[in-house]
Amino acid sequence: MTTIVLFYYTLFILLVSITAAAFCLSGYLISHRRLFAYACVGFIAYFLDVALVFQDDFLLRGVTSVAPDSVYFVGSQLPSIVTGLGILMAFWLCICDFFEVKSKPLIVVPGIAFVVGSLVVFFLTDSGPVGLFVFYGMRSLFMVWVLAFVGVCYMQSSDGAVRERLWRYRWFYVGAWALVFAIVAENGVLMFVIDPALVSTGSVPFFPERNFAENILMMWFAGFVCVDCWKLFSLHFKTPPADNGDKSVAFIDNGLASYQDRYGLSAREVEVLREVLLGKDNQHIANDMSLALSTVKVHVHNILHKTGQSNRQDLMRDFRMRS
Repeated sequence: MTTIVLFYYTLFILLVSITAAAFCLSGYLISHRRLFAYACVGFIAYFLDVALVFQDDFLLRGVTSVAPDSVYFVGSQLPSIVTGLGILMAFWLCICDFFEVKSKPLIVVPGIAFVVGSLVVFFLTDSGPVGLFVFYGMRSLFMVWVLAFVGVCYMQSSDGAVRERLWRYRWFYVGAWALVFAIVAENGVLMFVIDPALVSTGSVPFFPERNFAENILMMWFAGFVCVDCWKLFSLHFKTPPADNGDKSVAFIDNGLASYQDRYGLSAREVEVLREVLLGKDNQHIANDMSLALSTVKVHVHNILHKTGQSNRQDLMRDFRMRS
């Protein structure tokens, strides 16, 4: 019975991973924001990583007489380095994109360190509890690095808009830290506390690589990403809001200050930008703001130039990505 539950539990994790990947792909196709593309790759990599469990189950099927330590054999350690790199680097690139990191060494070195460290542990340690704990601990170490980087960036940032935006995700951040520590604790219990003989006899029907805390962490990420994507879909990137509903107006008003700071817009340009985002043409803007049509055209031209956008649709899309 427990084995059947674990089977459907694994299928559920696979379903969550691929659903989150689909949401991220849709978000990327709508907004063309690279962060969503990176997240999509990360969830696909996690889908493959979880699927490796079935490979190990097949490899160990029918094995009835094994030494206690051999139960820690995991046939997919080397492939898990590849999938682990895909997962971790994808979400590290999301962070780099958010903070606009330009340093190539800073972007690339963590991934290289993960691969080199994992290979060193794999080839220089045995396949017993200590070796596997350190091997899978490389993932936790990478996640600690990412979370610590975010915390340092928050503390050092002088941009009030960026700090406010990060503060909205404080519970997500705290939850991520808690789950990373839970991953390490669970690996420690499974690999050092539980008698391996219990696994070989079927009393504990799973292997150390099947880390439930890690699954929960990925679902934690997937939940937040899917919610953000859903909000993104509701904003209608391709066309301006048809009815200027309260939700869209509130979103625009809340994002104007941050957008102004990012691109150095003047107070008057912000006023014109708001009207543009509400879907009004130049003539309507001129009438509502009691300005000459030529003046409005100049303001719109300056806004497009400062933000690096070629037209109003691109401007609207960029605003929604940045807000």
